Amino acid sequence: MVKEIHFKSMIAMKKLIIILLVWLCAEIASAQNSLTFEITGVKKNGGKLYISLFNSGQSFDERKIYYSTSTNATAETVCMPIALPAGEYVISMYQDWNGNAKLDSNFLGIPREPFGFSNYGGKSAPGNFDKLKVMVNDKTKKITVHLYKIYTN
Repeated sequence: MVKEIHFKSMIAMKKLIIILLVWLCAEIASAQNSLTFEITGVKKNGGKLYISLFNSGQSFDERKIYYSTSTNATAETVCMPIALPAGEYVISMYQDWNGNAKLDSNFLGIPREPFGFSNYGGKSAPGNFDKLKVMVNDKTKKITVHLYKIYTN
C-alpha cells in the first residue's frame, strides 16, 4: 500500500514537472521586447497613422498582416511604444489625410498620401521583405520609419 501511494505521487510529480516545463518554454518563446516606433515626416494634425507589421516574406508578399495599429498624427514626429516577440519584421505605414482608412493612389498606383517602410530610403520602389526587414530582439530599443510623399498633385 505504501509503495502504491509513493508510486502515484511520483507520477503526479512528473506530470507537474512536465506541465511546468511546457509552460516555461511557451513563456520563453513568447517573450516580448519593449521598443518604440518613431515615425518622422508626419504632417501634424493630418489625420491618422496606420501601421502594419509583417513577420515573414510570405506574409509580406500575400499582405497578411501580423499586427496592425493606428494613432493620431499629433506631431511631426510621433513615438509609439510597442511590445513584440523577437524576430524579423517589415513595418509598413501611411498617413491617412482624408479619413477614408486607406492609402490613396493615382491611376498608376503612386501613393497620394505619405507612406513609409522600415529600411526604406524613399528613392525607388520599396523592395521585398529581405530588403525592408528589421530585427527585433532584447537589444532593439527604437525603430524609426520616415514617411515620404512622392505624389505632388
